[in-house]
Amino acid sequence: MDLKVAIVGSRGVGKFHAQWYAYEGCEVVAFVASRPETLAENEKALKSVVPNFNGNGYADLRKMFELEKPDVVSICSPHHLHAEHSFVAIDFGVHILCEKPLVWFGQDKLDEAIEQSEKVVNAAKERGLKFAVNTQYVAAVSHLLEIFTKQGLPQKPSKVALTMEAKTRERDKSGVNLWIDLAPHPLSVLLALFPKAELDLTDAVFEEGEDYLVAHFALKNEGEQIPVSIKVRRHSGNLERSVLWEDFKVEFLPFVGDDGVYRIRIKWEGGEQVVEDFMQVSIRKFVRSVLGEGEPLCDGAMGLKQMEWLVGTVRKYLSTRRW
Repeated sequence: MDLKVAIVGSRGVGKFHAQWYAYEGCEVVAFVASRPETLAENEKALKSVVPNFNGNGYADLRKMFELEKPDVVSICSPHHLHAEHSFVAIDFGVHILCEKPLVWFGQDKLDEAIEQSEKVVNAAKERGLKFAVNTQYVAAVSHLLEIFTKQGLPQKPSKVALTMEAKTRERDKSGVNLWIDLAPHPLSVLLALFPKAELDLTDAVFEEGEDYLVAHFALKNEGEQIPVSIKVRRHSGNLERSVLWEDFKVEFLPFVGDDGVYRIRIKWEGGEQVVEDFMQVSIRKFVRSVLGEGEPLCDGAMGLKQMEWLVGTVRKYLSTRRW
């Protein structure tokens, strides 16, 4: 069965959702723009990665669902619209892959973000719909564990540090907004590496500059404390995306192969490995879950845990700031 897919917000990361859906054999039938005057711009962005797209564009979400009847939708709209758009999709019985963060309304509405996240995930579950969050770096965890084992590293490290950098843009450049935009990736990796762990922010410390934020905290994992550092940054230079396990660093380097397909080069001292693009893995696992073949990479339950950790770290950060 070829799934019919719609993309809500196709100018940014949404176009890459569309690209991988098409690569996985799905039919991208429609996209939704924020307003009529941006339809052409959205279509141009989508066609830059899916040249044979011949679906329709809409500025009305409900009308798109009524007319196109997609099986699944990727919600790549601005953070504050994720919940609203998810509820509409659920009303129409459509499976959802939501971009991170699951829900976000600003630093003054943290409780509301948690409440709405729970409502969205529970509503999808009650309708028997698949709901997943696209924190694709979870796909790195199986490779990491294999590398750590081959290197003879301990299963329970004495420290872990994760770095997630992205290119500079006009928004989400510092502070809470930077953290909310980039931290879901390293937090989701931690959740996958330590599925039984709990966040310990008692002695959390934060460092920040105009383009970065670093959080130092701990995980309580099976009776042990593991010191953790997460650095998020936006800049225009060479980007680092890495995991440091003890003193052993593994880096993730995206590249385009000779066949035009994105892949990830995983590098460490003395070795490297080329694997599928992590978003491709996320899209494929979501598609297969809709078809009844397994579970998404980051399902609703993991998405809620991710939100708990995300909001928890924001609360702690705000409590330590000197205004």
